[in-house]
Amino acid sequence: MSSTTKDVRSKGWRRWSPWVLVVLAAIIGLVSALNIWVKRQALSDENWANASSKLLENDEIRNAISVYIVDQIYANVDVSQQLEENLPPRAKALGPPLAAAIQPAAIRIANAILANPKVQALWKQANLRAHQLFIAVLDGKHNLLTSTNGNVVLDLRPILQQVAQRTGFGEKLQQRLPPDAGQLVIMKGNQLETARKAVKVIRFLSYFLFFLVIGLYALAVYIARGRRRQLLMAVGVSVLIVGLLVLVARRFAGNYLVDALTNNPDAKRPVNAAWAIGTELLRNIGVNAAIYGLVVIFAAWVAGPSRPAVWLRRVSAPTMREHPIVVYGLVTLVLLVILLLGPTDAERIFPLLFLFALAYIGTEVLRRQTAREFPQETRVVSIPPVAN
Repeated sequence: MSSTTKDVRSKGWRRWSPWVLVVLAAIIGLVSALNIWVKRQALSDENWANASSKLLENDEIRNAISVYIVDQIYANVDVSQQLEENLPPRAKALGPPLAAAIQPAAIRIANAILANPKVQALWKQANLRAHQLFIAVLDGKHNLLTSTNGNVVLDLRPILQQVAQRTGFGEKLQQRLPPDAGQLVIMKGNQLETARKAVKVIRFLSYFLFFLVIGLYALAVYIARGRRRQLLMAVGVSVLIVGLLVLVARRFAGNYLVDALTNNPDAKRPVNAAWAIGTELLRNIGVNAAIYGLVVIFAAWVAGPSRPAVWLRRVSAPTMREHPIVVYGLVTLVLLVILLLGPTDAERIFPLLFLFALAYIGTEVLRRQTAREFPQETRVVSIPPVAN
């Protein structure tokens, strides 16, 4: 095989392989975004507790929980009988209708109690304890669920008892309350083994997929000699598309989930609100990916041959050459503005540091390109002839 044929094949391989890598990185990036969301939302005590607080602060969700608590009271206390015991003989027949009539008032009382900051603190602590127990069990700590039949539950008994006291059924409720009353099952015991395996996979893939995506993008740009700016533009577009796909998937998945769970318009509102709160971190990931994609697209455009880009490099050339600290300071300022304006959380710090490093490397590449294109002008000073 001649060297010419080898060169042609080599150039052909370098022509299409970078684009394959960009597409592959985008697909893995989409999976990575979903994986990171599950890790941050489902496996973080702090994020879980914060999301639970937002749930109770929502009017629709708080009303649905109020209905559940009052239903628990009515399921464990014969309210009509309690009313009959306090009514005169001739009015005892009014017990059942009165019990039905005061139920909406009991729901309003429960709603008011749940709106109390102290009760909301109890709700947050209950969610935090349930999540800590859940994580402990997933980490292999056994014999922690003996009191809940091996299930991970959210214990709302303290809130249930407060509502019962306010409505006058506290003593009776205490006598009749079964052990599982007011306990919402988050995960059944027979699902825990599957959850353990899933958590191990999620924890392993969380950062691995992120760095794999970055590595594939970097390899694509490296291979595309002579077309690196175009590939960098393609990287930015693909990251932007991944961010938009995450946002679109969140929207349509939420609509599908709500329609699958209920056909009742009144019940759809709290489910919709719960989905929006529970996937807020997913929305943040999508928005951040879109912002990063736009930044990469802008960087590729600035290095390009368009007239505005060339003019911008020409104007900034003196500063690029003589005051690099100013350039890096401006880049840092832009990055900090993006960080402050964009949705963020503490678990993004390490990836952000990595992205800051990439931004500084890109700035240095652009600075050197600008210095080559617009070198410092040298003035030739002519010496006048000496008069005789």
